[in-house]
Amino acid sequence: MHPMLNIAIRAARSAGNIIIRSLQHVEHLEVTTKGRNDFVTDVDRLAEQEIISVIHKSYPDHAILAEESGEQGHNETIWIIDPLDGTANFLHGFPHYCVSIGVMVRGRIEHGVIYDPLRDELFTASRGAGAQLNDRRLRVTKQKTLAGSLISTGFPFKYHEHFPAYLATFNAVFPDNLLSRSDILSTWAGVRPVIGSDDAKDPSKERRDHAAN
Repeated sequence: MHPMLNIAIRAARSAGNIIIRSLQHVEHLEVTTKGRNDFVTDVDRLAEQEIISVIHKSYPDHAILAEESGEQGHNETIWIIDPLDGTANFLHGFPHYCVSIGVMVRGRIEHGVIYDPLRDELFTASRGAGAQLNDRRLRVTKQKTLAGSLISTGFPFKYHEHFPAYLATFNAVFPDNLLSRSDILSTWAGVRPVIGSDDAKDPSKERRDHAAN
């Protein structure tokens, strides 16, 4: 394993521990709104500080590009950090968020780590060395058709101007299950959209299921 990937793993796990400990007092966290459906909490900041601290113990001269604190330093090696990717989900108790760390060297991403602290799932990858989940090598599926495939979709909840492009892509992939903008009542918890029924009045009472099977 490359030494920088090893440090990224150490930093991600350490930040994940902070996130897990904070679950007991989410309702008491200080939350700041950065923009439309874009939030930052004390946990984001603490986790980011921890990641940067772990990195700089081994690589004090490397540059940082972090979600909350921005750019730090100048170096051909840049650590790109999102300490709590999915803050909105975290705040709403929706169990899908992670720690994301990438390492860029001379303009190319060389290493990446995504850590899901709830499931203790660690995704790692290095250029030319493939990707792993908890040290088990990941491989592309042999499935060659949409029939029988599992497909995950997402719609932009921050930037509505991108919505038509996402919707067009969805409808191109699933021509037999065409969606219109009115079909999607939307939810701003940072999760997949709510698919509304014709007589839906309250989006919170709608099922958060995929529209296409």
